[in-house]
Amino acid sequence: MKLSRSAIVVAGLALVASGCQPTTATFNSTGTIGGNAATAREKGAREAKDAIAAGVLKLKEYPPLPSPAWQGKYIQLLKERCGVDYEVPQLPKGISEADFIEEIRGWNGVMEAEIKKKFGDDILQKLREEAQAKK
Repeated sequence: MKLSRSAIVVAGLALVASGCQPTTATFNSTGTIGGNAATAREKGAREAKDAIAAGVLKLKEYPPLPSPAWQGKYIQLLKERCGVDYEVPQLPKGISEADFIEEIRGWNGVMEAEIKKKFGDDILQKLREEAQAKK
């Protein structure tokens, strides 16, 4: 059985997040979150909605995973066909890795929904398949 890159990312993120116990969220003076996966996910979703309102479409990948040979072509197709940027951000200081992963999940969930709304429910899969065929 051949798994897509996004299926592998989701499975990996689920494994990382499964060991996290939610606690009360705290916000420090820089606005970073500590200790609550649900709040981190909400923060990512909120920031993605703000980005969409500003006309920005961008998918994020964290943690960075080894890229298949076709990944560069997929990123290029995202940009050319849909105007979607792609980013592999660094873990910010003051945020736990588990919270940051949840923040990225929240961001990507909102962004993927917007991309599908604008370009069709199957656009991301079609672009992945096209990129794989053009390796």
